Amino acid sequence: MSKRTRTFLLSLIVILPLIAVLGWTNRSTLINMMMPADSRPGQITFDVHRVSAEEFDRIAADLESEFDMDFMHVEIFREAGITAYEGPQTCLSCHEDIVVEDAHSGDEKTVSLMENLLTSTHYRFFTEEHPNVYGFNGELADNFPMGKINRPCPKPGSFAMTAWAELVVTEHGDTLSEGCGQCHIGGQYQAPLGEMMPGYVTTQEEKDAIDCLICHSQGYDMNRKQVVMDDNGLKRWDMDRSMRAAMSVTTTTSQTCLRCHQHNFGGDIYVDSTDTSYFQSLLNTGRERPRVLHPGSKRGTPFSPSWDVHAAAGLNCTDCHVTEGHYIAKGTHTTTMMTNDLPGVEIACASCHSDEPHAENEELADFLNMHTERVACVTCHIPSLQDDNATMRDFDTPFYEEHPGVYVYTDIEKETQPKSGITYVWWNGDATFLGNPIGDNPNGRDLYRFYKPQHTWPEYRDFDYEGWYENVMRPIAKKKPSKLYAMKVFNGKQHIDLQNMGPFGGMFVPYNLPTYYRTGNPSKAAAKEMEKSMMPMMYGTMFKYYMMDKFMRFMDDGSGTQIKGWNTGPYEDVRQMKEGKVEARWIPANASMEISHAVRRDGALSCQSCHSESGVLDWKELGYDDEEAEMYSMNPLE
Repeated sequence: MSKRTRTFLLSLIVILPLIAVLGWTNRSTLINMMMPADSRPGQITFDVHRVSAEEFDRIAADLESEFDMDFMHVEIFREAGITAYEGPQTCLSCHEDIVVEDAHSGDEKTVSLMENLLTSTHYRFFTEEHPNVYGFNGELADNFPMGKINRPCPKPGSFAMTAWAELVVTEHGDTLSEGCGQCHIGGQYQAPLGEMMPGYVTTQEEKDAIDCLICHSQGYDMNRKQVVMDDNGLKRWDMDRSMRAAMSVTTTTSQTCLRCHQHNFGGDIYVDSTDTSYFQSLLNTGRERPRVLHPGSKRGTPFSPSWDVHAAAGLNCTDCHVTEGHYIAKGTHTTTMMTNDLPGVEIACASCHSDEPHAENEELADFLNMHTERVACVTCHIPSLQDDNATMRDFDTPFYEEHPGVYVYTDIEKETQPKSGITYVWWNGDATFLGNPIGDNPNGRDLYRFYKPQHTWPEYRDFDYEGWYENVMRPIAKKKPSKLYAMKVFNGKQHIDLQNMGPFGGMFVPYNLPTYYRTGNPSKAAAKEMEKSMMPMMYGTMFKYYMMDKFMRFMDDGSGTQIKGWNTGPYEDVRQMKEGKVEARWIPANASMEISHAVRRDGALSCQSCHSESGVLDWKELGYDDEEAEMYSMNPLE
């Protein structure tokens, strides 16, 4: 070996580890550089509003007169001389570490606030643990980043990856704010996409843009939550960083949670006049560029005093939803809510009400309590939905709304009653990849099937759905005991990439929201959105092997023959909306979404609601034979 060769090899031995160390140290920068320029986090300069001593005292007096609450931070700020809120760094000056209660053991432990927050669903928009979600191929959809960050939203018809912050100019010349980022605590130009990549470390710019106050401030001004465009031409969601908001910090309340979550429960139109504090987002939509209010709520179950006994009793969300710092439990029973910080932590009515909750009517108590073994509480105690809810949403046939001057989807059905808006299913807490509740009738006769497509696509008219069900889904449905649950019916008709589909559905094509709202042309809006920088990347090699192949595998029937993985080839076909390659379709099977709010005592279903010839339950569909169906259709108390 020559001296030159030895020198070269020794140099490589020294240099390569240095390159590896530098690459690992700067891995977040490298990951972000792989993203399109408009999808990377950036340095954002937020306005800092410093107040004088007189202004401080005036704000404190106003808060005291407006709220019947103790705002301890007023005195903390006064003593510390804090006269301006400078984002998370102000919070972290005292709260770098927090003491939390372990949601499993109940023991107290100290954790880093920022680390706890950055690994939560409310920041990441996804989790990797999904122990109750199964692909149609029978595989558990676990150890896989999944959530709102990479799943389509049936409200506006978009992806968080592409529709984060949009400005919509109406026919009247007004400018509206729209996009998924309005319900996210990060204030960056894009969803936290880097978090999905292995080894990613949240950048300081991303930490500095976090909106702590939208969850923790009673005096937060939702009119500040509107889209702004910075000097670099990038759009983001603004936030309230005023001293009024900072001085009114508390632990979260139902009202602060519902600034985002009422959008899902009661929707963007209905306001309960009994207490409007539960509807802050609807009443404070933004001053200069108001947020778009979407007609047709996803679930039709407002959490407010007129609709839910727990709201009327003054309960906060976290009285039921156990927390571990910023980790918030959703329970072990979820369908469309794929992300869950604490998937092993149960949320159950029996935690407060016991397994025998009916005690007042001595004659009926034993009879009613007998039902709790097989019938979930919500089955009787959510007897109807709010009028403005969507059952069947057609994105392909928009109509023009004079106010605010935009085209919106058509909700061709807004059903509110049992048998139409509410369906009843056996459910063991698990769900399919598209949110169908998995379960089986406990009688063990194999007469019940939770999946029956109502809108079979022409390519799969000969597909053996029944055979697939018995081979793949029946064993999963029997794994755990099921109860009878009330569920919200929903389906949406949206453009589908027909070269990335299977018997259970296909890849949604997102709509460019400004184009959709302004033109009312869904095909034009879909083609426009395909030009967004993230879409060719999504159809590229990196996304294919890191995410999309696995995503599509869950849509196969388990044979490996229906879907061969993510097909990257159709990008141009989809962008050009080629006939026969893209088409608006209903999802093959209607979704049955879990409902757990709008719980009522008065008006709950009675014995005759189910046990009569005109009852709300279809006993044969629920897996009973003719003789049993006839028997259960009679009121046992008569």
